[in-house]
Amino acid sequence: MKTKNSELNMLDASLFPQLFYWQMANTKRFRQVFTIVFVKSPESPEIKKILLEQIRNSDLLFNFPTGKPDIILMANTGEEEADVFIDRLRRTESTRSYRVGVSVIEIRNGDATLEEVLQIGNDSVNSALQLPGNTPFIKDRTLKKLERQCVRVSIIDEDPVVTMVIQKLVERVKIKQLDLEIRVFHDGQFFIESDWYQSSHTHLVIVNDILPRKNGLEVLYTLRELPNSQKYHVFMMTKRKSEAEMIFAYENGVDDYITKPFNPHLFEAQITKVLNRIYYG
Repeated sequence: MKTKNSELNMLDASLFPQLFYWQMANTKRFRQVFTIVFVKSPESPEIKKILLEQIRNSDLLFNFPTGKPDIILMANTGEEEADVFIDRLRRTESTRSYRVGVSVIEIRNGDATLEEVLQIGNDSVNSALQLPGNTPFIKDRTLKKLERQCVRVSIIDEDPVVTMVIQKLVERVKIKQLDLEIRVFHDGQFFIESDWYQSSHTHLVIVNDILPRKNGLEVLYTLRELPNSQKYHVFMMTKRKSEAEMIFAYENGVDDYITKPFNPHLFEAQITKVLNRIYYG
């Protein structure tokens, strides 16, 4: 059973910009989705109390002055949870006597601005109040569209034929709104000494286990010791089929294994799956 604590759940409106920018930073860096709900009731001064009763413990209600919509911040959640909230609101007996307009904005685009969100929310909640019913609502999906993203891909193998084949297969993968920057390295040490992998981009690393100078595991250890190492998705290529060696590699940070000789169609499907997960979450 949910326990309510209004001091924790309701914050002053002046704190909304700060928490909005914090959430946007997570969206930009980690692609975390969040939802903002605008609620307005010209006839009900008790609406804030009702909202506190219906939001989750993880939600934050920002208390705006009379005449302006109150705002609910649902961190790390999509608009589906807002649907559940609206359903609870509609089933609440105390809201049936009042008109309560609701607008829902799911944010996936890390480039959204505070001014843009407030403008969209205010406009859509006022539009909702023009609709029939006690609790009309509008979903604005303007900011649900993901921004264009660049993913870097490193292919590390001493065999130029292998790197050429892999590069062609990666180039065939097409994900809308996703650009790929591909670079080939024939030596593990040369890869580690480059600044190519040290950018803020999400990074796909396709590395052979046996390389001149630095081998695949040494490359892996270097990446996993870096801050924000989760931005690297590492495919380890190998001719070895020992389960013990594969388990060891997985335990040390490998994300996917590719056994040589590999099936090009299967490999392309693996890359597509990972890129889709990177982009769509």
